[in-house]
Amino acid sequence: METLAQSLTWDECSDRLQLGSIGRIAVTHRALPAIVPVNYVLSGSRVVFRTEPDGMLARACAGTVVAFEVDDLDETGRSGWSVLVVGLAELLEGSAAVRAAESGLAAAVGSGRDQFVAITIGQLSGRLIQPVVESAGAPS
Repeated sequence: METLAQSLTWDECSDRLQLGSIGRIAVTHRALPAIVPVNYVLSGSRVVFRTEPDGMLARACAGTVVAFEVDDLDETGRSGWSVLVVGLAELLEGSAAVRAAESGLAAAVGSGRDQFVAITIGQLSGRLIQPVVESAGAPS
């Protein structure tokens, strides 16, 4: 089955980010790439997630450029979408952390994940992948 990839607009990417709840954050750890699944919420133009204070992810996200991806794929039907965010991550403190906590974002695993991180969206891109539908009677 042949597939077709189509670029998504900024608004289409934002809509899909709003739908999701689990994504992957890509950071640099000890000069190597690290990709970690996190649950998240979209808050305006920022992706917000929780992690351990002083943990690897918190240290890697302190004032650095990161990538964040969320997708929904159907491998059987060879279709789906993927959205990529690139932006500046910051550790939320004080009133910003309180507002993030009020979003209802629960920790994905375990307790002690009280550090909120926000990624301000700088670049936003996405792709929609769909199977090519051949019309009946068309030459192949």
